[in-house]
Amino acid sequence: MPASVVTREEWSRLGFLFAAIGSAVGLGNIWRFPYMVGMNGGGAFLIPYLIGVVVFALPLMLLEFYTGRKFRGSVMTAMRRIDKRLWPVGLMPLVLSTAILSYYLVVSGWTLAYFLFSFSSYPEFHSFVSGLYPLLFFAAALAITSAIVLRGIKHGIEKTSMIMMPVFMLVLGILVLNSLTLPGLSKGLSFYLTPDFSYLAKPQTWVMGISQAFFSLSVGYGILLTYGSYLGRRRNIPKYSLQIAGADTAIALLGGLMVFPIVFTFGLDPASGTELSFVSLPQVFQSMPFGLILGTLFFLLLFIAAITSAVSILEVGVSGMIDELGWSRMKSVGLLSFAVFFMGVPSALSFYDSGTSVLGMPFIDFMDVTFGSLLLLSAAALSLSITWFYRRKLFDFRRLLGLDLSGAAIFLLKYVIPPVMILVFLFDLFA
Repeated sequence: MPASVVTREEWSRLGFLFAAIGSAVGLGNIWRFPYMVGMNGGGAFLIPYLIGVVVFALPLMLLEFYTGRKFRGSVMTAMRRIDKRLWPVGLMPLVLSTAILSYYLVVSGWTLAYFLFSFSSYPEFHSFVSGLYPLLFFAAALAITSAIVLRGIKHGIEKTSMIMMPVFMLVLGILVLNSLTLPGLSKGLSFYLTPDFSYLAKPQTWVMGISQAFFSLSVGYGILLTYGSYLGRRRNIPKYSLQIAGADTAIALLGGLMVFPIVFTFGLDPASGTELSFVSLPQVFQSMPFGLILGTLFFLLLFIAAITSAVSILEVGVSGMIDELGWSRMKSVGLLSFAVFFMGVPSALSFYDSGTSVLGMPFIDFMDVTFGSLLLLSAAALSLSITWFYRRKLFDFRRLLGLDLSGAAIFLLKYVIPPVMILVFLFDLFA
């Protein structure tokens, strides 16, 4: 049956909210955000990050939700319906999301492995990644993600999000409360919430803060546009968007509140990135009171964050295949999952034996640097294409704010946000 005559599923009110928050809340909130803060002056980083969320990422979120609902299709379908010449703009997020998922699920597999290891003892991280375990757990994470997406919007993604996100919130709350009891709390809060204003004079702090805001809210992937296409006509998009952006930002901030007291209690390096989650913290959990329980909860938190985001990334490509090719969901999930696995094997084996490397860096890092950065260009292209080629009014803020800020949002999306994203991309490329 052609995709155009297939009845499109719709979210329930809470289902959409949990699914969209789950999409936004990924490893970037719990894993990447704290070490980005650590690398960029502690509290100083929060200033460009929060500006990035409000001024840049939130308008893009609104744009994607409204466009998806308006055209009732995947990102490629929506672009083609705006103007047939725009189909390559819609193809870009599909290709990028598939490539990103191939290595994102590798890291998701690490979180699954360490969650299971936490019931006994953690392996030494470098030994773990240099063996075949990463490939095994990558395949497991892919299988879980595919199984959820295979069941569709209502019975798969929505139902899973309705279970996982409350568990996520509960676990995060427990871990934050534990951190508030640690002796390093005052030093951690001082570092986390007291800005070192000298960092605000560094372009890198602003670039990293704005970049984190883009990635944190999942703009540019086509995820939000795809999710918006399953949204009912009467749903209040501005209200939803503020709730999602607020929840995502709050969770990122709570992630820092969870991590930094531990960091300063046990003398860890707040800017150590991957090693903080997979090397330093496991050692801490093994030595601290109730460490077995806390370690299990921490890696469960990471795994839930990883899977809810992975599901949304996979749905971008699956929705595109269903809409554009008229394929069944089963066929679309099967073929795309095979492609993701094939692309992900080199990333999973990046450190195996002699490892696979490109341009002197592990293959997984090369993929992240290449395709992660290209997301900024994808988001810029979406913003420019929709605002310049779709002439009718798309936004309506009055239902929520009592003021019509639609013109201001469109101005940002036409003239401000795309150049900023291109500049951030160039800085990442040449810095």
